[in-house]
Amino acid sequence: MSIRKKDKDGVFKNIFIAYFILLLHVFLLAGIGVTVVLFKGIYHYLPWIMGGIAILVLAIAWIVYHRMRETSSSLSEVLGMPEFQDRAVEIRLLGGLASFEIKAKEHPLLPNATSLCPYSDDRLIESAGDRAERKMLELNGLYEKDLISKKEFEKARQKIIQG
Repeated sequence: MSIRKKDKDGVFKNIFIAYFILLLHVFLLAGIGVTVVLFKGIYHYLPWIMGGIAILVLAIAWIVYHRMRETSSSLSEVLGMPEFQDRAVEIRLLGGLASFEIKAKEHPLLPNATSLCPYSDDRLIESAGDRAERKMLELNGLYEKDLISKKEFEKARQKIIQG
């Protein structure tokens, strides 16, 4: 029986593919075994792991709290410093995700671009009266440009006045 060269190459390729598939199955079974062992260990020691994490978080919180107590001063003392005089300061904790903004005093020769807008205000936090006044100015601008009717203007004005 003679095996031609072409058939010989095909047989070796098929043997190599079968060996490769067998090797992949061995790696798959080994990976499943390692996964089971690791998850069993994590599950068995889960209370100790969670306790360690809790202790770590409490220790970090305690260190941060004591460091803040040692180095901080009251907010009024900080805002009373000369660096903050005549500047708008905005501090938002959870609403702005701990944002902090200081607006510099506007130079008379270099006006800010927002000062050209008739409805802008240099203050960052506005009172209820200022908010109502700003809304009335915006509403009046819409009515003067004929973007809303007289009836819509009166209805919106009453809504702003009522609060």
